[in-house]
Amino acid sequence: MGNQLAGIAPSQILSVDSYFSDIHDYEYDKSLGSTRFFKVARAKHREGLVVVKVFAIQDPSLPLTSYKQELEELKIRLHSCQNCLPFQKTTLTEKAAILFRQYVRDNLYDRISTRPFLNNVEKKWIAFQLLNAVDQAHKSGVRHGDIKTENVMVTSWNWVLLTDFASFKPTYLPEDNPADFNYFFDTSRRRTCYIAPERFVDGSMFATESDQTTPLVDLSSNSQRTRGELKQPMDIFSAGCVIAELFTEGVPLFDLSQLLAYRKGHFQTEQVLMKIEDCSIRELVAEMVQREPEKRLTAEEYLKQQRGKAFPEIFYTFLQPYMAQFAKETFQSADERVLVIRKNLENILNNLCSGGQTGKTEKQEKASQELSSSKEQGLVVLVSVITSCLQTLRFCDSKLAALELILHLAGRLNVEIVLDRITPYLLHFCNDTMPRVRAEAVRTLTKVLALVKEVPRNDVNIYPEYILPGIAHLAQDEATIVRLAYAENIAHLAETALRFLELVQENNLSSEQDLNGEDTEETLHPNENYDSELQALHEMVQQKVVTLLSDPENIVKQTLMENGITRLCVFFGRQKANDVLLSHMITFLNDKNDWHLRGAFFDSIVGVAAYVGWQSSSILKPLLQQGLSDAEEFVIYKALNALTCMCQLGLLQKPHIYEFVGDIAPFLCHPNLWIRYGAVGFITVVAQHLNIADVYCKLMPHLNPFITQPIIQIDKEIVLLSVLKEPVSRSIFDYALRSKDIGSLFRHLLLRQKKRNGSIPECPVPEDPAIAQLLKKLLSQGMTEAEEDKLLALKDFMLKSNKAKANIIDQSHLSDGAHSGVIDLSTLGITGRQVDLIKPKQEPEDKRARKHTKQDSNLNEEWKSMFGSLDPPSLAQTPSTVPNVLVPSGGGEPNGTLAGECLRSETLPTIQVVQSVTGASTYQRRITTCKAELQQLVQQKREQCSAERMAKQMMESAEWESRPPPPGWHPKGLLVAHLHEHKSAVNRIRVSDEHSIFATCSNDGTVKIWDSQKMEGKTTTTRSVLTYSRIGGHVKTLTFCQGSHYLAVASDNGSIQLLAVEANKPPKSPKVQPCQTRFLDPKDEGCAVDVHHFNSGAQTVLAYATVNGFLVGWDLRSNSNAWTLRHDLRLGLITSFAVDMHQCWLCVGTSNGTMACWDMRFQLPISSHSHPARARIRRLLMHPLYQSSVIAAVQGNNEVSMWDMETGDRKFTLWASSAPPLSEMQVCCHFYLQYRSRVWDQNDF
Repeated sequence: MGNQLAGIAPSQILSVDSYFSDIHDYEYDKSLGSTRFFKVARAKHREGLVVVKVFAIQDPSLPLTSYKQELEELKIRLHSCQNCLPFQKTTLTEKAAILFRQYVRDNLYDRISTRPFLNNVEKKWIAFQLLNAVDQAHKSGVRHGDIKTENVMVTSWNWVLLTDFASFKPTYLPEDNPADFNYFFDTSRRRTCYIAPERFVDGSMFATESDQTTPLVDLSSNSQRTRGELKQPMDIFSAGCVIAELFTEGVPLFDLSQLLAYRKGHFQTEQVLMKIEDCSIRELVAEMVQREPEKRLTAEEYLKQQRGKAFPEIFYTFLQPYMAQFAKETFQSADERVLVIRKNLENILNNLCSGGQTGKTEKQEKASQELSSSKEQGLVVLVSVITSCLQTLRFCDSKLAALELILHLAGRLNVEIVLDRITPYLLHFCNDTMPRVRAEAVRTLTKVLALVKEVPRNDVNIYPEYILPGIAHLAQDEATIVRLAYAENIAHLAETALRFLELVQENNLSSEQDLNGEDTEETLHPNENYDSELQALHEMVQQKVVTLLSDPENIVKQTLMENGITRLCVFFGRQKANDVLLSHMITFLNDKNDWHLRGAFFDSIVGVAAYVGWQSSSILKPLLQQGLSDAEEFVIYKALNALTCMCQLGLLQKPHIYEFVGDIAPFLCHPNLWIRYGAVGFITVVAQHLNIADVYCKLMPHLNPFITQPIIQIDKEIVLLSVLKEPVSRSIFDYALRSKDIGSLFRHLLLRQKKRNGSIPECPVPEDPAIAQLLKKLLSQGMTEAEEDKLLALKDFMLKSNKAKANIIDQSHLSDGAHSGVIDLSTLGITGRQVDLIKPKQEPEDKRARKHTKQDSNLNEEWKSMFGSLDPPSLAQTPSTVPNVLVPSGGGEPNGTLAGECLRSETLPTIQVVQSVTGASTYQRRITTCKAELQQLVQQKREQCSAERMAKQMMESAEWESRPPPPGWHPKGLLVAHLHEHKSAVNRIRVSDEHSIFATCSNDGTVKIWDSQKMEGKTTTTRSVLTYSRIGGHVKTLTFCQGSHYLAVASDNGSIQLLAVEANKPPKSPKVQPCQTRFLDPKDEGCAVDVHHFNSGAQTVLAYATVNGFLVGWDLRSNSNAWTLRHDLRLGLITSFAVDMHQCWLCVGTSNGTMACWDMRFQLPISSHSHPARARIRRLLMHPLYQSSVIAAVQGNNEVSMWDMETGDRKFTLWASSAPPLSEMQVCCHFYLQYRSRVWDQNDF
C-alpha cells in the first residue's frame, strides 16, 4: 500500500462508529482498538458478530481498487483452506476502505494467558494447525506477510484460524527508520517483531529523509510492488517466532532492536529457545528462524519432518481430518457436535488408542514427561471440543449425551484435565434448568471425582471451597429427582472429599520431612491444619445430610439410607454417627403410612449399629421390637434379618437375646413363609452363639410348642425347618387379625384352651353376639384346636399388629384430609353415582309426581338422611302445573344414576309452591342444602358440556360451510381492488368469521382493518377503516378470535397483543382498544411466527409458535398457559402451524420442509414427514373434509399440496410453474403466502 502513508497527517480524526453510516446491515457494537493505519470495531450482523477494519482515506490517489480486487481474489483462493480466515467482504466509500471478517473472541496472544492454561498437548496441536494453515495458504498461492500471535485466532475448541492476510502491506522496510514498522506492523504497541530479517533492507534503497517518523520511499507503483513480492520463507520465519512464543508462555523471541541485531549476527536466540522444554519443538523453531531464508524448509516439509517427533502420529491420521468437519458450516449447532461425537465415540477411542502408540520414539518418551500415554494426546483435543459446546447446549438429550461422553473420557485423562477442564462444567450442569440434567450431573460429578487418585498442589482446597458449595443448593432443589440423586451420592462425595483431604495431608507430611527437621515448629502445622479442615468438612456435609434426612419426601430419606449410610458413619466418626445419623433415622419409624421407609430403616440399621458399637443395643431394642409387631409383613421380615445380622456381629447382649427369642419363636407358625424363614435364621444364629446349657435351658422351651419332635442340631437351618409344625391358615389368621373385637376373641379362645387343658370345667358361651358370630366364622373356615393354640401363641403379635393397623388407618384419614384434600370414597363404603350430561331425562311433571312415593320407598336410610325425604305433608290429587325450573328431580335411581332436571338458582332447604286449581291446596317439598348444591353442580356441568358441543358445531359449520355460487358462475380473474397503504411487506391477511371485515399486518409496524363491502366496486377509492400502529417492530402475523372481533397480533419485538375492534355504524369508523399484552423472552422463547385461536368451551386459547421452537397455548380467560410444547429444532425452524378443528392435534411446518404432528390431548409428538425437496413450508391449513390431511404451500414453483399425515403421502398438488410437475428442480422461488380452502360441489379449492 506504499510506505508514503506513514507520513500523511490526517486532516480530520473521526471515531470508528462514524463510518458505519455508510454501510448497511451492520450495527456498531464496540471498538477493538485503533491505530493510525486501521480503526477496528466489532459489529453485529444478522449472521453473527463481525470484525470491521476501517482505513480512513487521506490520499484519494491511492490505488485502493486494485487492492480490493487483490483481496477478493485472495478470498477465492483461500475458500477451501480450513485453517485460514480471509477478509470476506471489502467495501470502498468516499471516506474509507472497510474490511469485514468473522469475529473470533480469542487470538493466540490472549489464549496463552487465559485460564485454563494450555498444556503441552494443546500447544503442540495449535502449532501443528498453524503449520497446516501456512501450508494451505502457500499451496493456494497466497503469502500472509504479517504472521504474529495477534493474527492467529483460536476458537473455544482450540481450532486455529490464520487471519488478517497482509498482502497490501509493504514487503520491505528500512532498517534505519522504524516509522513504517510502527505504522503497519506494531499495532499492539508491544514492540515485538516477527518479520523475517531479509525484509529489512538498507535505507539507501529508499529516498533519504532526515526525520525518522517519515517514510523513505513510495512503493505504491506496480513496478515497485512487484519487486517487493512476499516469499514463503518469510512466513516460515514468522510462524517459527509464534511457535516459540507459544511454548515459552508468552515470552517473545524478538523485539525490533533484537531482530535488527539478529540480522547482523549480533544476537543469538539460544537463551529464549532453551526455555522450550520439548527438544523436538526447540529444534523445529531453531530451523524455522534461521537467518538465511534458503535454509528454511517449507511448511509441508516441516510437517513431514516432525511427524512422530514434535507432533504425534495421531494428529495426522485421525485428529486433523476428524476435527476439520466441525469447522464446516454443517455443524453450526453445539447439540449436533455433541451427538455426532457420541455416535462416533467407539470409533474415536479405537483410533486414538491404536493410532497414538505407533509414532512414539524413545526420544519423545524422555522429552514429554507430562503425557501419561499417547492416546491422551488425542483425548485432550477431543475434550476441548466437547467442553466448548457444553454451555450452549439447548436440548435435554444433548446435555445427557455430553455428560455420558465426559464420564467415558474422564477415566482416560490425567488429574489436571479432570479438575480444571471437566469439573467446572459439571457444576455448571448442576444449575441447569432441566431436573434430569441436574440429577445426572450430580451422578457424573461423583463418578468423575472418584477417579481422581492424586490432588495437585493448586487444587488442595477444591472440595471445601468449590465443589461442595457448588452443589449445596441441590439439597433443597424443587425437583424430587434431583434431591434423590443428591441423597444417592452424598456419601460417595463425602468419602471422596475425605480422601482428598488425606492425600493433601500426606503430601504436606512428605514435604515437611524433606525439610530434614530444620524448623521444628512447622512440623505441627500440617496436623493442626488437617484437624481444622476436617472439622469444616464435617460441618458442611452434616448440614446437607440433616437437610436430606428431614426431606418432606420419604423416597429421599429412603435413598439416603440405602446408598451409603455406613459410609457416612465412617466419615463422621462414632460420636456424630450416633448424634446425627441415628437420632434422625429413629424418627422414620413414626411414619406409619410408608412401610418402604420403615423397611429401609431396618436394612440400614445394622451398618450404623456395627459402627456405633454394642452400646447402641439399648437404644435399638425397642425399635427392633416395634419392627417385629409392624403392620406390614415385609417390615417384620426386614426386622428379623436385622436382628440376625446384629446377633452375628455380637451387638446384642444376652438378656436382650433371650427377650427377642420369646418374641420371635411364635413366628415359626406364622403363615408368611419369609417370616418363618427369618425366624429360623435368627434362632439358628442364636444357637450358634450360645453354649449347650443356654440352648437347652433358654432356647428350647420357646421352640417346643412349634416343633414336631425334639432335635439336637438347632444351629442347622435345614434341620429346624424339617421339624416345624404346619403354620396357621392364612385365611383364619387374616380374618382374626382384621376383627375389631380381637381382644375379646383371644379371651374366649384362652377359656377354650383352659377347658381343653382341664383348668376349668366348662367354657361359657360368649355373651357378645359379635364374638359368637366371629367364632362361628372361624370354625367354618376350618379352625381346629391346634389352630387355636397357634393363634394364642401369636396373640401378643396379633394384638400389637391390629392396633398398629388401626393407627395407620386413622393417620391416613387425617393426613389425606389435612394435606392432599382427597377423600377416598372406597374406604368409606360410598357408592359412586353418575348423571348423563348430554341427554338429561325429562319427564312430565304429573308423571314425576306419581313416582315420588315409589322412588322414596326405594331409598335407604343413609340416602334419606343425606338428601331428605320426598314425602310431602299433603299432596293434592289434581294435575300439577309447577314450572320445571322450580321442581327438582327425585332421588338416585337403583342403577346409581342421578336423573331429572337440576335447579338453576340457589335452592333453599324448603321450597313452597302454592297453587289453586279447584280449591286451596298446598304442595310443599323439602330439599336439603347438600342436594341443592349437588343439583347445581350437575346443572353447571351440563351447561359446560353443552357450550363445548355447541362451540365445536359452530366452528365446523362456520369454518367449512359450503356456499355454492349462483348457477353458471365461473371465476373471471378480475381485479377487485388494489390496496397500497402499507409502506412495507404485507405479512398476513385474516378475515373475520362473518366476513364483514378483514385485517392485514406489515413490516411497517401497522395493522389495518378493511371493510369487505367497500371491495364490491361501490366506492371510487378503497381505504382502510382503521390503522393501529402502537405495536412496535415488524408485525409478522395476526388472527381473529373465533366468534368475535378480537384480533391477536404478534410482532418480531417479542410482543403479542389482543385488540378489541369495536364496530360503529357508518359513517363512523370502528375503534380499537388493547385488551391484553404478553411479552416473550427474546433469548429463551424468541418472537412469535404464527398465531391461531380456538375456543374449546372451557377455554379460549390463543396458540402461538416462536422462533426457538415453543408452541404455547395462552388461555385468554385465566391469562395463563393452558399447555406448552417444545418443538425439536433439528427438524427446522417453525414457519407455520395449523390446529385441527376438534383441537385433537396440530401440525407444524418448518424451514427444512418438515411437517410434524403433535397430539394435543397427551401433548406428545406423533409423526413427521418431509417434503422431497426439503423446501421451506410457507403456510399450513387443515383440510375441511379429510381429518388427517393438511394443505401446505412450500417455497418454489408456486406449489400447494395436500398431504396425508397418517401415511406421509402427497395426495394432490397445484403446480403453477414451468418446471416439470413434482420435479425437485426449483425454477422459480415464487410461492403462495396466503390461501383459503373451501368446499364447492365436493371439489377442494
